[in-house]
Amino acid sequence: MAVDKKRKRPGGHGKRPQTPVAGAKRQKTSNGKRVTSVDSLAWKSVDVPEMFDDAEGFYGLEEVEGVDVVREGNTVKFLAAPAESDQSTDGNNEDNEEFEGFDDTPTGNGAPGAPSESAQLGASAASNVQSEAPPSKAQKRTEKEHKEKGKKQKGSKSGSSLPAENDPELEVNVFAQAAALAEAGAEDDDVDMSHWVPLGLSQQMLSAIARLKFAKPTAIQASAIPEVMNGHDVIGKAVTGSGKTLAFGIPIVESWLAKATNGIQTAEKKQPIALILSPTRELAHQIADHLKQLCAGLVTSPYICSVTGGLAVQKQQRQLEKADIVIGTPGRMWEVMSTSNSVLTALRGVGFLVVDEADRLLKDGHFKEAEEILKALDRTAPGDDEEGSDDEDEAPRHSRQTLVFSATFNKALQQKLAGKARYNLMGEAESLEYLLKKLNFREPRPKFLDTNPVSQMAENLKEGLIQCGDLEKDLYLYAVLLLQPSRRALIFTNSINTVRRLTSFLQNLNLSASALHSDMEQKARLRSIERFKAEKPSANDKGTGKSPAAASSILVATDVAARGLDIPNVDLVIHYHVPRSADDYVHRSGRTARAANSGVSVLLCGPKEAVPTQRLIAKVHAAAAAASNRPTSKLTKAGVGVQTIDLDRRLVSHLRPRVTLAKKITETTLAKEKGAKEDDWMRAAAEELGVEYDPEELDQVGSWKGRGSGRKQREKEARAVTKAEVKQWRWELKELLSKRVNTGVSEKYLGGVDVDGLLKGARGEFLGQVDGLGL
Repeated sequence: MAVDKKRKRPGGHGKRPQTPVAGAKRQKTSNGKRVTSVDSLAWKSVDVPEMFDDAEGFYGLEEVEGVDVVREGNTVKFLAAPAESDQSTDGNNEDNEEFEGFDDTPTGNGAPGAPSESAQLGASAASNVQSEAPPSKAQKRTEKEHKEKGKKQKGSKSGSSLPAENDPELEVNVFAQAAALAEAGAEDDDVDMSHWVPLGLSQQMLSAIARLKFAKPTAIQASAIPEVMNGHDVIGKAVTGSGKTLAFGIPIVESWLAKATNGIQTAEKKQPIALILSPTRELAHQIADHLKQLCAGLVTSPYICSVTGGLAVQKQQRQLEKADIVIGTPGRMWEVMSTSNSVLTALRGVGFLVVDEADRLLKDGHFKEAEEILKALDRTAPGDDEEGSDDEDEAPRHSRQTLVFSATFNKALQQKLAGKARYNLMGEAESLEYLLKKLNFREPRPKFLDTNPVSQMAENLKEGLIQCGDLEKDLYLYAVLLLQPSRRALIFTNSINTVRRLTSFLQNLNLSASALHSDMEQKARLRSIERFKAEKPSANDKGTGKSPAAASSILVATDVAARGLDIPNVDLVIHYHVPRSADDYVHRSGRTARAANSGVSVLLCGPKEAVPTQRLIAKVHAAAAAASNRPTSKLTKAGVGVQTIDLDRRLVSHLRPRVTLAKKITETTLAKEKGAKEDDWMRAAAEELGVEYDPEELDQVGSWKGRGSGRKQREKEARAVTKAEVKQWRWELKELLSKRVNTGVSEKYLGGVDVDGLLKGARGEFLGQVDGLGL
């Protein structure tokens, strides 16, 4: 009878109504919480960051999670999940199991024994019904578990006796790594590494360096690597482009390899081995890229993490948990450290602290976050001072090595050029005392390595000076770029507005120009650098219809790009504005003539900048003049220092129509964009205030005759230019750019024209022979 009732049940598919019956297992509630007293809640003490000198009563603060507060009238109840001990003793763990339906065999009070005849019939009928009906969720889950167990058992039988989880070597493709190392070894056979062997590097590191095709260490690398590996604090001074990144990167990676080989670094308690501070985001990303390229030839490599602004801080916090080498800028690094005690505790145990471009990071009034980071790393945690000895002066406060690198440590170079005070050049002793006040070294006297004791500039750098009017800088800038058509140029300015204006100005002249300044988003900044690196200027573009100038690559930037950026094949650096200090000039010019390459640095000097330029030349080349016992003027005549460049005035005058039209188009476009933004802002402000916005009335009220009124008037006139006039200017400029600039030759005859070049299809901006910059 039971079988017939079960088949005729209207629910079908073997389903039964889940009604509460005595003896049946009850399903757990959705939240499983019950009323709990305040004292019974799982209170946890709050971990107050150590950054606070005075927590103002926050010590002893406790918090609780997973508690619902319900108010019924004047009473407040706390709903929390019961503790594990309560769950284990309550109802024999009945709440931990889900209701999976009634059992087919009835639970009676009879003694256990052989089932009756009706029970056997009911069980057989139930099995038939279950075989006809689709499987339930519980059955699917059990079948899936059985399949997974079977797969694991088969894998354990066919594989080794050790589980794969405990063997990290099985997680990587050993054969692919062996093939890659074999190919790398075949390439490394051509590189002579005899110059690297005396530095005491491991075989893995020598193979990784050989993979980068570095056959010989630079002067700073040969001096700094042995000192760092011997455990000394190092202050390294070298010219720009001399390989300072690998001078501290190789010993750090070598130390990590030694710890990884000895098994000191465990996965349970992992902390970074080095912290590298950089003044700019671009330099931090470049250091990370160079170290990753170095570690690419290793079998096992450290995890390198860059912590910079402009990117997601949550992702960087996750990367810090598994990082071995941390590279960051002071702002974002301090933001992460000040909000996480775990990060601060891990960074206090680093073995290396590297301060790159230290003269800028430690300059008075700049990078306050860098000073806070150094104080936080040196600050002892609560309770550590009790364990230490009484003699605090004898025992060091930390065991890390401090490495400081830069191209300029001379404090006199950091003085503003507009200052009237006399400057005193700092020697090795004064520079060392200056750094000792700023940093807490482990050793009383760190190793001071100076590989360029005489000159601040690179040996293969040629420096030039062009004197022009303040309103003619755009004209002479365009002339210099046309005279160096096949070169990758980097233009430095002192303001962001000038960067925006020059970028648009050069683009209107069909020059491939990109911008880089601090107001740009980080992704846009990286995109500009990648575009500048990718474009390859060519002196002869056949069949493309482009002139050499159109194929050139130009980056217009502020001093954001002046520090540490290693952009290959930068042949020309132009200072549109005279740098504010001499050390800025050194680092700007250091973007070219890197390593063994040559380069040119050109200063555009206006009448008002004559005195600051003289001071700049005197400060930069004073050390070379003192070493040779000759004044700076005689050094310039001898070819050392800044040389004056005389451009052909007729040539410059032929370029003036192009520059005039391009400036008109640029000023009009920028004025219209600025005016549209101001109008939108004023309109939105008027709507919020509930007043009527009248732009003409606002212009009448806002007009004045004071300082800046001329610029406002020019912007107003530029906004009034119609689209038809701008279109006419663009057409005229296009016609001028389609023709070559006549340098004074006859267009009817071939005298003074490079006939062979014309027959070969060579392109150029000038008709006739034109001399270069004369450097």
